[in-house]
Amino acid sequence: IYHIFFTRFAALIPILEPQKRVPMKRISAVLLVFFALINNASAQADLAVEAYNQGISQFNNKDLKSAIASFDKAILLDSTLIKSWFNRAVCKADLNDYTGAIADYSTFIRKDTSSSDRAYYSRAQAYYLNNSKDEALADYLEAGKRNTSNAEAFYYAGGIYFEKGLFSEAGESFTKAINARNDFAEAYHDRASARQKAGDAKGAISDYREATKIRPNLVSAYNNLGTLLRVSGDMQGALVEFGYAIKADPKQSVTYVKRGRLKFDMQDFDGAMADFNKAIELNTEDPFAFNNRGCLKNKLRDFQGAIEDFNKAISINPNYGYAYICLLYTSDAADE
Repeated sequence: IYHIFFTRFAALIPILEPQKRVPMKRISAVLLVFFALINNASAQADLAVEAYNQGISQFNNKDLKSAIASFDKAILLDSTLIKSWFNRAVCKADLNDYTGAIADYSTFIRKDTSSSDRAYYSRAQAYYLNNSKDEALADYLEAGKRNTSNAEAFYYAGGIYFEKGLFSEAGESFTKAINARNDFAEAYHDRASARQKAGDAKGAISDYREATKIRPNLVSAYNNLGTLLRVSGDMQGALVEFGYAIKADPKQSVTYVKRGRLKFDMQDFDGAMADFNKAIELNTEDPFAFNNRGCLKNKLRDFQGAIEDFNKAISINPNYGYAYICLLYTSDAADE
């Protein structure tokens, strides 16, 4: 059983609204001396807005380094133009400068005390990609607190809870994501995984089924559902789910490995061999496919063929401990 958390991040979106220049009102010539500093500040503010808008244009043209330089200039000219900090953070994150992005998001949040969920959500992504998961979790939770319709914030918080092994908390966060967006297939999928880890197989099966209703091509849901049914003894039900997975995507080798293992358990050795061969055809670097085929060959007393498959599995993944055990067992059987 596995979940699909963080297979993708939604692209971070800068604040794209151009700034307008604010003209100074005409004043008496007699007062010009007294307002010289004010006029100078106004001119600087105009230049800052010009640099800011140029940064937006460069971002839209995917010239991120130039955009950062423009936002640098805007900040230097007018540090109160706080959207420059946010947009520069987005550019830095896109260039994988997560430390710089975090610093800029933090400045934006500090300067804008009424920061929306968007700022915390964006900083959370940068924290996560910078491997600061506790800080990311705190920001995702804050984003959800500030906007209960931010389904992605709850979803990603749930994913971090899942990674920490806190499956109850993960399930609660995925539920909040579903409440915010009832067609969130990934949230149903991952809540199912959390429920399975927490021992609620019935709830997990229900959620996997709901995920496939929303996303009929969600292969991992069919595969996880098939695995759950196989473990619970419903072999025919599992066979049906693996069939749905293959129909959704016939090129995923992992599905053939899972179905092959199921057919092995059902004593359909020809069918199992066909599935393991197909898995290897699709992915010649899948150690599980070779190891499972080796187990089948051992069952059919093709010891030399089994030994070759176990050795291949080990060559692909030298840390695959179970393959060593299978190799040792088969080598002993071949010597008898």
